[in-house]
Parts: sequence; structure tokens; C-alpha cells
Amino acid sequence: MEDHIGGSSSSSDDDSAPAVIMPPPPHGHHIINEDEIIDLDAIDDNHHRRRRRNNYHRRQMRSTSGHPAIIDAIRGTGNIIDLMDHGPSSMVIERAAEEDAAVASGICDPNRVRNYKDMFRYASDLADGMPMNIHQDALTFSEERKKFLSNVLSTMSVNVHEEMNNSINILFDNNKQVDEHEFAFDVIAEYVDNIDYANDFEKLGGFHIFLPCIRSEHPTVRVKMCELIAKLVQHNPYCQEKFMENTKYPKALISMVENDPNDDVRIKALAAISSLIRENITVFWQFIDLGGKDLIINSLKAPIEKLKIKAVFIICSTSHMGNDVAEMYVDNGVVEIISSIIMGMEKNVEPSHHELFLSTLNQLIRMSPAKVKEICTSFVDFKPALTSLRDSYSNESDYQARYYVNWFLAYN
Repeated sequence: MEDHIGGSSSSSDDDSAPAVIMPPPPHGHHIINEDEIIDLDAIDDNHHRRRRRNNYHRRQMRSTSGHPAIIDAIRGTGNIIDLMDHGPSSMVIERAAEEDAAVASGICDPNRVRNYKDMFRYASDLADGMPMNIHQDALTFSEERKKFLSNVLSTMSVNVHEEMNNSINILFDNNKQVDEHEFAFDVIAEYVDNIDYANDFEKLGGFHIFLPCIRSEHPTVRVKMCELIAKLVQHNPYCQEKFMENTKYPKALISMVENDPNDDVRIKALAAISSLIRENITVFWQFIDLGGKDLIINSLKAPIEKLKIKAVFIICSTSHMGNDVAEMYVDNGVVEIISSIIMGMEKNVEPSHHELFLSTLNQLIRMSPAKVKEICTSFVDFKPALTSLRDSYSNESDYQARYYVNWFLAYN
């Protein structure tokens, strides 16, 4: 159908070698995430999943809290807004004190309002359970008024599947303008930030838009397609595995990184690959079997700075998945490339990216200490370059980079 339109444990490499005791990370040490390097989501899985599930409802609350129907519904319950808008300031103060008392007693908690049902429940609690001294009649919800408010809220709901399906159809339509395609991408992206809707997108047949859009003559469409893939598969095993079931999809991304004439498209395609293979060892090795190893190494050597940054982030975020992964990188010259970059880093790499390169080498040392130490010590200029880097760090923001440099100097 897709073509129908035009834990890291250190181990020594040699069992006979002495044990290498690795020092603990510095206070406040954290694993670099791609948000800190170039706009992708945080690497922490549980946080990301919670964020994906909650963001949709929070956006809806922000976008509709001032909807006239809601305001009219609340006014219909006894002119609460009128009381708050036009009453004396003492009434507002007393009202706030009463609400604080209600929260303290457990009757209602405005901080827990996340969607329309929560808002309705909160309003009901205010009317039925909160102790009040004034305007009790104005704040009482009758059953008729509760039903009215519930009906208003139900009419404002969105059929997400219908919205996504309409957007998919737009992307299949060659007669649509580029801006219409871009808007369709934006609509889908708004929903698939929720992991359940991301899975539903695949079940609706949404993955079939990948190849036609990847082959689009418009760079903006190709960029949007890569961004959508990254959002769908990020920390989502279901979509990661479904994406890999059709090898044309990962091969198309690999081809984009290698051959696309637009640098932004190449960078976004590698970012999508990064989201695809992180935290999923099965998908990672499937990607390697399709030529992923050469892609990562060639991107690490690329003259495009952002492509190089994406590649080193992939190495940093996947090498902890197993010693066999780290050793694959070591055996294919990654340590030599990163060491060479570090030796010229003071002049050729943005200071904000120093920590990424240093922490990546540190991760490889922890996973394969004997081999990496031997490679690093073979560079006669490595220690002098590290010393120069250490002397160049003066700001508090350079703390992590300085820590890695000092550790390398002591270790080597």
C-alpha cells in the first residue's frame, strides 16, 4: 500500500587483566539528553511517557478554559463569575480563604484538574461540599444545572481518530498544497504526543504515508515526515517494532541521511533514527544489520556539525545497552574518531557540546576499559590536549566537562 501514490556494567576485555575500579560520577551528574544538545525529547523513559499522556489534556484545558460555552454554563449555575468579577474585594479574599480550607480538608484540589471531567467534579465539590458563609444559594448546583454543564462539555470533545484519519487522507492527496500537508502533519503531531494515540495512528494505517512523504520533492514535507516519525517511535516499543517490520522504512531514513540534498532533512532523518533505536536493543541490532553501523560512523566523520552531534549522541545513548554494543563501536574506530575530535575540540567544537563528546568517551571506557585505554594512550597529543581543555574551563557551567577531563588525566 505504501507505494500507491506517486544498565551498564564494566568489564575488562581480557579476563587476565587487573580489575578496573571506576570512580563514581560527580555530585549532580546526569546522563546528557538530546534536548540539551539539539531539540529532542528527554531520554528519561518514565518521565517521557507521563509527559506524552498528559500533554494533550493540558493543552485542551489551556485552549478551551475561556470557551464561551463554559463561561455561560458556569454563569448558569448561579453567576459565580459575576460574583467574583463585581463583588467587593473582601468577598474575593474570603472566597480564596474558603477554597484553601476546602483543599486542606480534602474536598477538592484545583491542582488535580487535568481535563473536563476533573473540572466538572471540582465545580461540583465547590458547590456541594465546601463550607460557605455567603451566597450559598448562588453556588449550589441543581441536578438540572449539572446535566446542562455535562452536556456542554461533551459537545466540545474532539474525535481524535477522525481528525487523524482526515489528516492522513490529506497527506495521501497529491493535489493538496504544501501548506495543507504541513498543517496535516501538525494536527497529527499534536495527538501522537500521547503514546496511545501514537499506537492508534499506526492501526489506522498512518504508517503508509511514510514512503510517499519521504519521496516528496518539497524539503519541508520531508522534514515534517522525519519529525513525525521521531515523535511516534520515541520511547514507544510498539511503534518502534512496527516501523522495523517493513524494512523499506528504516532503509528510506538511512538513504535520506546519506543522500538527501538538503542538510536539514539529513539531520532530521538521523534524529528520527536516534529516536527509533534508543532503549530498544532488538530494534538497534536490526538497524545495524541494515547498514546502521556505517551510517553512524560516517555521520560522525561528516563535516556537518549538527549531523556529527546527532551521531555522537546515538553512540552515547546506545553504548550502555550492552558490552557487545560498546565493543562494536570500539572495534570500528569510534574511539579514535572521538579522541581526534577531543584533541581539536577547543578550537573546532562549540563549548556547549564538549560535555557530550567527553561523556561519550567516558561511557565507552566504562563498558570496555582495557581497549579504550590502550587506544587513548596511543595518541601522544591526547594528554596535552586534555590539559589545555581543563585550563580553558572557568565557568560553573563547565563543571561536568572539567570533571571528565580531570578523570581522563588521572586515568591515563
